[in-house]
Amino acid sequence: MGNTLKKKKGFSMPHVYAVILILMLLVTIMTYVIPAGTYARVDGNVDPNSFTYVEQTPVSFLSFFTSLHQGFVESANVIGAVLLISGAIQIIQKTGAFSAGIQALIKRAKGRGLVMVLLFFTIFTGMGVIGYLDALYPFYPIIISLFITLGYDKMVGTAIIMLSTAVGFTCGMVNPYTTGVAQTLVGLPMYSGIALRAVGLVVFYAIAVFFLTRYCIKIKKNPKYSVMGENYLQEQTAPMQFEEGLDFHGRRVAIIVVFLAAIVLSVVGSLRWKWGLPEITAVYMPVAIVAVVLSRMSVSEACSEFGKGMAGVVAPTMVIGLSRAVSVLLTEGNITDTIIHAVSGLLEGKSPVITLLIIYAFVTLFNFFVSSGSGKAVVMMPILQPLGQVLGINQQVMVLAYQYGDGFTNTFWPTASLLQLSLCGMDYGHWFKFAWKIYACLITAGFLLIIIANQIGYGPF
Repeated sequence: MGNTLKKKKGFSMPHVYAVILILMLLVTIMTYVIPAGTYARVDGNVDPNSFTYVEQTPVSFLSFFTSLHQGFVESANVIGAVLLISGAIQIIQKTGAFSAGIQALIKRAKGRGLVMVLLFFTIFTGMGVIGYLDALYPFYPIIISLFITLGYDKMVGTAIIMLSTAVGFTCGMVNPYTTGVAQTLVGLPMYSGIALRAVGLVVFYAIAVFFLTRYCIKIKKNPKYSVMGENYLQEQTAPMQFEEGLDFHGRRVAIIVVFLAAIVLSVVGSLRWKWGLPEITAVYMPVAIVAVVLSRMSVSEACSEFGKGMAGVVAPTMVIGLSRAVSVLLTEGNITDTIIHAVSGLLEGKSPVITLLIIYAFVTLFNFFVSSGSGKAVVMMPILQPLGQVLGINQQVMVLAYQYGDGFTNTFWPTASLLQLSLCGMDYGHWFKFAWKIYACLITAGFLLIIIANQIGYGPF
């Protein structure tokens, strides 16, 4: 009889597209329930004392569906940047420059376990700083095998990947996908406020490295401290996995140098010449061309790889367009300002610490449902921008609150981290057991930096 019983299906998180469509439906219903209202704006800035209710403008059946198209139209600037930059990076990836560089380090790794932990953590943090996440996936099995070979457990390799990219991506110093998009949406110069973000990088890096190196030392001294349990000793027989035959020759070194120079140029251009997403995107195009020439890649292969890189981010760009549709519906129903007015009324009189804590916590929790950084920015910044103006909080501080709320949990919430964990061969239970204290410290440190940013008038506005 027991064999005939149907196994109960456990809860599974809906696809992110479904989550966004549900949000769209909720917003549409809200346009029939919430009174329409608006603030007067002067040069794009909200006058906090000018809120008035206006005639109700509920979203129609047709408008619900046309908002999908309009969302992509209004997001074209961001979507174009994501597609083109990803295509260029795929070409650079195809040259083997990154893989060869990592393999050159691997060959020199024997006997230098803790040094290699710090070295690879730093490299992956640097890649996270520039938003280089999805392209790291091919390296995951290599890194896991490397650190098992060096005598550590699978958790060490997993933590190097997950924590370092979280630290780098969250600090967002030159991350076009989060910092760049959010600052563009609120009218801030791209990559402005980089100094405090650099401080954040140092703080987050120190916290993560402290926990990771302590764990490495503990399991080396006594394997019983490994969260992997008995699997630790079994893992020591795992073979090394990486593609052989990639020499780190002069041409590949030159490709890395040109790529790094482009990153520096994009930062300088953003800070000195007020470059935006179009200019930042343009910087990566000649880098891809140089990579093609130096690697002696055929034009046809280069075009194919460029298309492959863009195809790899179609899903995230869909999230950006669909997310923008939520904002379109809020605007068409004239309820964005009403929501802002209501929230600001609830927060009025409360200390900036409480206000920023609520905003930060909301973004962090919302990341459980929508993990796309750029997609979430498109939904949230049109609300956070005027809310900050009404509450007297700088736009740069609001961007920082969004950024930190988005970043850390991208490698912690199961909805955002399961793909990466599966590539590492790690189950979520072990990861949670190892990582929750580290992320608690990182999230707390992020909030303290947000408070400091507000206290010092972090700007330019």
